Amino acid sequence: MAVKRFVHLCVEVLNGYRPAAHLRRLSLPAEAAEVASQGLAGARRVTEMRRPRRSGDRRSARPSPVAVIKVNLCEPRPGAVEAAVALVTGERTWAMALRLELHDDSWCATTLRLI
Repeated sequence: MAVKRFVHLCVEVLNGYRPAAHLRRLSLPAEAAEVASQGLAGARRVTEMRRPRRSGDRRSARPSPVAVIKVNLCEPRPGAVEAAVALVTGERTWAMALRLELHDDSWCATTLRLI
């Protein structure tokens, strides 16, 4: 459930519906800046990808949103979950890797990477 919530929040950040700073509240405090930074970098890449490259470039007025294709989970140890997420937007496919750890009865993100 925590992975689903975190992935959903990441997708909202990538689509521009939320600021990347919202990722901080679901992150371990020591890692929050890096997690938010990765979210912001991903959102910037999506924005850049949606910009017309040439004056004659005809892209739809409404760009396709980032969506989740597949999520693979593993539990390397009790209290830690790692996920590999396949994402798509338009004709482009990406990957997102993340790690959540259980701290004080809360799942917190410790790592987020967008590839």
